[in-house]
Amino acid sequence: MKRNRRRRLCFMLAIAAVLIWNACAWAIDKPKNYPERAVEVVVGYGAGGGSDLLARAITAEARKIMKVPLPIINKAGAGGVVALEYIQGQPADGYTIWAGSTTVLLTGGLVGMTKYQYTDFTPIIRAQHDVMLLVVPSGSRFKNIQEVIADAKARPGQQSWGVVGTAQGYQAYIADSFSSAVGITPKIVPFDSAGRQQASLLGGHIDVMLDEPATVISLAEGKKVRPLLSFSRERIRPFPDLPTIGEMGAKEFPGIYRGIAAKKGVPPEIIRYLAEVFTAAYKSPAYQKYEAESFLDLRKGFLGPEEFEAFLKEDAEAVTKFLKRTGVYQIKK
Repeated sequence: MKRNRRRRLCFMLAIAAVLIWNACAWAIDKPKNYPERAVEVVVGYGAGGGSDLLARAITAEARKIMKVPLPIINKAGAGGVVALEYIQGQPADGYTIWAGSTTVLLTGGLVGMTKYQYTDFTPIIRAQHDVMLLVVPSGSRFKNIQEVIADAKARPGQQSWGVVGTAQGYQAYIADSFSSAVGITPKIVPFDSAGRQQASLLGGHIDVMLDEPATVISLAEGKKVRPLLSFSRERIRPFPDLPTIGEMGAKEFPGIYRGIAAKKGVPPEIIRYLAEVFTAAYKSPAYQKYEAESFLDLRKGFLGPEEFEAFLKEDAEAVTKFLKRTGVYQIKK
């Protein structure tokens, strides 16, 4: 009887959550004459990756509110720069928006891959701020992070770390943030996809890789890899026994973040509307379920437009220091 009552209560709470979300979503005021047609949602990476999955999960809910198609346009290439430049080539009318990893909005312009900077975009929301893991193959001689650090100090520039992106991209910046803090200089090996990075680790071609919990967990359950460290303050749900950088004394650490942005110049009333729509989509029971099941809720991800803009400015300053120190900072005219 008690179990049945609990089930009924959970069901009623779930129904209540949906009804409350529907009421809030329908209360959003539309700007005059917007949207009147489909809004392109541009993803700078291929289908099936983290950016693509975010775009599909959150637009599925936003579409219910906007009542127009929100087609996902995958424009992979140059680490997201192809999509970035495509958006900049469209009118600033709110009918073309960015969804996915917004780290390239910083790094692309700061290493001279494009003339556009993050300030050429208007942040709408940040939806995710992922936790990164340091991972080794299951047969690795490294049993803990202390052994990794000791080996890297004994072999400067020889211990190899895999990252997705470029050798000066955001994952390389995350790796550098940790390695410089503990006084080591691993060799950064870039890959254009997580699949190729994982294959290289499992094949013994790199010593360590940086990856996200959602992609690591199946490999760990299959006894193919062992995570050694979580870049988080507290221990995380999928790996409760995994040490954290918080336990090593760090207060905060960078991670891949994803969100929604538009070309600078889109009218304020449209930005306001899109922010309200995607905030409601983010808060929907369906999207929250997706985040929880994908382990994308391990630390606070959501930021509104003003908070996201301030975050990007602060992050740009930190990334710029890294790029200048490594000699790749370049502004394209």
